Amino acid sequence: MSETLSTSHADHSGEEQKYHAFINLALVLAAITGIELVLVYLPINGTFIFATLVSLSLFKFFSVIAWFMHLLYDKLILTLAFGTGLSIASGTVVALMFIMDRGFVDFEAISAF
Repeated sequence: MSETLSTSHADHSGEEQKYHAFINLALVLAAITGIELVLVYLPINGTFIFATLVSLSLFKFFSVIAWFMHLLYDKLILTLAFGTGLSIASGTVVALMFIMDRGFVDFEAISAF
């Protein structure tokens, strides 16, 4: 009976540090989200708000990706592979945003149908 108790209690000394790291990351991300929410309602220049929101969102994105996808601990080639796919996807989104801009759509031609 004592042998089963000793084998069932594995060494989990590093688990508490990981738990605290997850809690700290969650608190930092919640604080940044709170800053983003407050920032939207402040009477500041819209360009400054937009640039700040984009930079905070990028920081949150890369911190979550680096921690939860373990890119901090993987080989550099895997991080580059992820970054390549991310840059292609970002370029596609930006191109689609320019294509779908209201200034480039001929609403009179659409309403003729």
